[in-house]
Amino acid sequence: MRENLIVEKRLRIPKILRTLYSPSKVFKELAENPSYRGVVLILILFIASNTFAVYALYTKRYIQKVKPNLFVGESDIWTENATLWNSTGSCTESNDSVYGEYSINCTVTNESELYMRVILPETINCSAHEFNKTSFSLKLLNSSDNPANMSLILFSENNGHFIRSLDKEIKEIEKWDNWNNITVPLGEKEDEWIRKGNASWHTISSVELLIKFSKKVNATLLLDALFFQGQYESQVEYFTYDVILYGMHYFILFIIFWVIFGGLLYVLTKYAGSNLTWKHTLMISSYSLTSLFVQGIFWAILFLFFLPQINFQIDAPRGIYVPKEIPATAELIFNLLSYSQFAFLAWGIIISTFAVRILSDLTIGKSVMISSASYLTAFFLAGVLSSFF
Repeated sequence: MRENLIVEKRLRIPKILRTLYSPSKVFKELAENPSYRGVVLILILFIASNTFAVYALYTKRYIQKVKPNLFVGESDIWTENATLWNSTGSCTESNDSVYGEYSINCTVTNESELYMRVILPETINCSAHEFNKTSFSLKLLNSSDNPANMSLILFSENNGHFIRSLDKEIKEIEKWDNWNNITVPLGEKEDEWIRKGNASWHTISSVELLIKFSKKVNATLLLDALFFQGQYESQVEYFTYDVILYGMHYFILFIIFWVIFGGLLYVLTKYAGSNLTWKHTLMISSYSLTSLFVQGIFWAILFLFFLPQINFQIDAPRGIYVPKEIPATAELIFNLLSYSQFAFLAWGIIISTFAVRILSDLTIGKSVMISSASYLTAFFLAGVLSSFF
């Protein structure tokens, strides 16, 4: 015992770390001299460790590159604004969509051909090693005839274009009045494309869809979720967009938990006959979160050194990312994370139980009941409430 005290004095181990292995001594010191300085330090470490865990996870998540870029809020901007499109018929926005608010609605009257063309705001590199796929969703309404053939045309500025028949794709469509997704490979390695002029895959500037019917028809074509899909890149490239959001999330989570847990402890200990002050219960609340600060470090280590790379591809019709494949090792890691959550929660409850027992005259049984009920309630409410921010 005396040797431990000497070591602690020499090393000057902070209270928040001593809380993890010797909560009794720490809370005896806090009973005599409660201070909010430790609360601020725990808050900073809690935010830092958990945000770093997210960063570590990002280093192992590889996201398929997409144009428009979903990570910078572009959504499917090309199929949200009808003024970007030229067509045989008239184009408007429609509320009938698979992604975003609108689709592009083009209507023709007494025509045997319908084309839709959009000029892109930037040229796109559609070579085999960049954006090597494109996808879009179609729906045909009010037509007396199904399309006889369909072609996709990609223009390369003013230097020509590439054209590809989509006859195989349209044969697979059973119901034209439902949304149907079509994905087409691009790039130099795709021999189904015909080059016209001096077109280059590196400078695709506009997209055209050409549909021909066997007779003149009245028809409405809806197009939505137009994306170019590329190679995979580490999600850490986008962490700068999210670091402030995660920092704010963990800040709010800490504050909500701190206040709710401290408040519940104050009410329940008073009801049980203790004389704990509001300041003491807030001290207990904050120091019990040291276990979740350590949890953030533990998760970061697991992600950095044990989690394999996971590729996320775009689910084009919905505009969301889904795992291409989850390795067995990754499933094992995520299961371990789930189970470890219970261990760190139990650790936090043990710390708060020691604190309540030491700072009040309550029995160990009452201390366990009050700490467990307050901690779990505060953890649940903090998780729910912080999700709204």
